Amino acid sequence: MRIMDEWSAFQSKQYGSHIQTFRHYLRETGLFEDDALAALLDRHPTELIDVCTMTHHPDFPDRHSTVDFRGCSGADLITLAKQGRLWINVREAMSRDPEYMAVMDRTYAELAENSGDHRIRHNCRGGILISSPTAKVPYHCDPTVTLLWHIRGQKRVFVYPTTETFRPEHAYEAILLGEEDQDLPYQPEFEKEAKVFDLEPGTLVSWPHTSPHRVENQTFCISMVMEFSTYASSNRNACMYVNGLMRRRLGQGPSYEASHLIERALKIPAGHALRRLGAHKDFIRQDWVRFKLDGETDEALRAIEPVLRDF
Repeated sequence: MRIMDEWSAFQSKQYGSHIQTFRHYLRETGLFEDDALAALLDRHPTELIDVCTMTHHPDFPDRHSTVDFRGCSGADLITLAKQGRLWINVREAMSRDPEYMAVMDRTYAELAENSGDHRIRHNCRGGILISSPTAKVPYHCDPTVTLLWHIRGQKRVFVYPTTETFRPEHAYEAILLGEEDQDLPYQPEFEKEAKVFDLEPGTLVSWPHTSPHRVENQTFCISMVMEFSTYASSNRNACMYVNGLMRRRLGQGPSYEASHLIERALKIPAGHALRRLGAHKDFIRQDWVRFKLDGETDEALRAIEPVLRDF
């Protein structure tokens, strides 16, 4: 059984530079039904499971806030996700759990075959998203190349242009330095330029690197998110990482889009080296836990005194 349909030559040519949708058959593996996901949650490292809810912020609507899920079984998490207002990311499940890795290997191979890019296997990660009918993902962009494989339920995805208006360079630098968890400042007028996709089960959506996007669930949903880097995305990030440090430490105002190739060529190796040295560690945001799962409440949540996450 193939994981996805074969692409046409035109689809392969447009991949990575245009927003595209394709068909896939991940649900037919049986690994994304409730019982299989509950068992995965029970055996997956807790530090690689993020349980979040949506909170209000004037610049970042529906910003995610971390929830303490300790004491809940995998089956409990599935049940509470169906009745509450939760977004669960089982990070790296597809690239760490042996049962799921076998499927991810096939997915890698078919994506490489269809896209013509055989380098992604070495740095590709896959997480599984389990989210409530009322869950939302705030306006953000990913530093990695990202593909959303929707498996169960219905959700609506909004994708926006990659211009400075929609993705300011200083805001993207904040993501690379760890100041922000991929969130971007949002304005309602952005909706005029949004491309909207209503995803049915078995839909894969791909967009150009750093495209801002947000998500609104229509029902309880299961998706898989694939993340990887290419030479182009990695080098872009390294250059903008240096720009972020220059802006914050030296008070300068560098611009990636306005820079010359020679300037980028000098910054790229510097960015890779500085990241390995942890030059951004002073900027990394702290992860505060503000809620506890509580099945006795309407949204399965109870507010608690904020504490730093240590699980």
